[in-house]
Amino acid sequence: MKFLDSEQKRQIGLEYILNQLDIKTHFGYELIKSLRPYKRNEKELLEKELDELEVIIENYKQNKLVFDEIEGNLSKLKDIRNSIKRCKGGHLLDEVELYEIKNFCFINEKLNELITCLNLDFIYLNSLKEIYILLDPEGNNLPTFHIYDSYSNNLKAIREKKRELEKRIFIEHDEEVIKKLKEERLNIVYHEEEEELKVKKYLSEKIQKWTDKFNDNFRAIAKLDFLIAKAKVSIKYNGVKPQISDEKTIAFRNLINPEVMDLLKEKGKNYTPISIELNSGSTIITGANMGGKSVSLKTISLNLLLGHLGFYVLAEEAKFTILDFIYFISDDLQSVSRGLSTFGAEIIKLREVVDSIKSGTGFAALDEVARGTNPKEGFYIVKAIAKYLNKFSSFSVISTHFDGIPDEDMIHYQVVGLKNIDVESLKRKINLNNKNSVELIQEYMDYRLEKINSLSEVPKDALNISILLGLEEKIIDIAKKLIEEGEKDEKQVKS
Repeated sequence: MKFLDSEQKRQIGLEYILNQLDIKTHFGYELIKSLRPYKRNEKELLEKELDELEVIIENYKQNKLVFDEIEGNLSKLKDIRNSIKRCKGGHLLDEVELYEIKNFCFINEKLNELITCLNLDFIYLNSLKEIYILLDPEGNNLPTFHIYDSYSNNLKAIREKKRELEKRIFIEHDEEVIKKLKEERLNIVYHEEEEELKVKKYLSEKIQKWTDKFNDNFRAIAKLDFLIAKAKVSIKYNGVKPQISDEKTIAFRNLINPEVMDLLKEKGKNYTPISIELNSGSTIITGANMGGKSVSLKTISLNLLLGHLGFYVLAEEAKFTILDFIYFISDDLQSVSRGLSTFGAEIIKLREVVDSIKSGTGFAALDEVARGTNPKEGFYIVKAIAKYLNKFSSFSVISTHFDGIPDEDMIHYQVVGLKNIDVESLKRKINLNNKNSVELIQEYMDYRLEKINSLSEVPKDALNISILLGLEEKIIDIAKKLIEEGEKDEKQVKS
């Protein structure tokens, strides 16, 4: 089953969230690459991850300085996985690798102390103190490493002899004597390297027995790094721990889309959260263009996916059942660039959605499907899609500007839009500041969703927007007359 492709993830704002994760280690980045949604039979695992995230969030709020220290240590960790892999395979570690392993062990012990201090019992780091002591035989506790004399008495004697020769070479004036001394020193260096090789072999064999513990620690560090990063994003956007329900329901109160919200904030504008409750079958969202229907679908899709990935949902309240798939169908620019029309690209995606819906329970957001074809045909196609998908256990949310799509047994939400606005008053304001007409309309647009009777008409916001943007009055009058005539004809047909 499918949980959005990379382009759809970008469209709904997941990429924006992932880019905000302040990951400190290579281990954490690897965890992001392997990120996948939890399946329906993994409810306990998802709840466990959310419980752990909750502990991190509460601890972070109360012990930020401790977490600053943890993150500081995490950022110093080198990726030594390849060295440990080589060591496990019986290869000899070089001095640089031994230095990096020593440094890793030193930071590991610091992290262990901090984790214990916070009682994070779900993050278990094996103590690597024994390996640290092995690589710091003289107890200097310095962030350096070399093959110490104390590893071998023979090595110590060879180096002392080498130092004596070097002193003699330094004070000697006779070139012949210097030449012989240098040859003698070269022979000693050879023996020194042999002895150092023995030490490296000894150290590598010792570390080899610990490679599984190192690998366990890599995973634990990745988990800690990722949890802290998720916690910081959750705190930034006031996220909430979602309730994972066994019932087939999806419900969000005051849900946000961070990418859209931050963009509006940069422009000094306010963001309107949305609230919605979904049951299985078809839910229709209606409203004119500029009404925020697309953003609503992206926001729902994004947060459903975040919840399935073990993130907090960015809302005040959240409840959902674990799904088999999540789809978001909008303008498919990749398919269009391959020569398909927008409508053709939508149908190909829709076929994939229908196949999934017939074999599982998931969520499909269909954003203004059939907008790229004949309006009359488009209406009937959308109506048919809504009727067909309403029979299944999946959650299908369809946004449209067409009237008459929802049946009585479907949930119908409508963008509040401009229905509570005095259009004439707003028009006067726009006339005074004609350059910012679109921005003024957006400021007065109410993007909240309200649940209404399924047979309610789509509000005539498109007409209001046309009036506000100064479309020729005669065109507006003709449009009004045609709308009235069309509504009379519809009533006569129904009666």
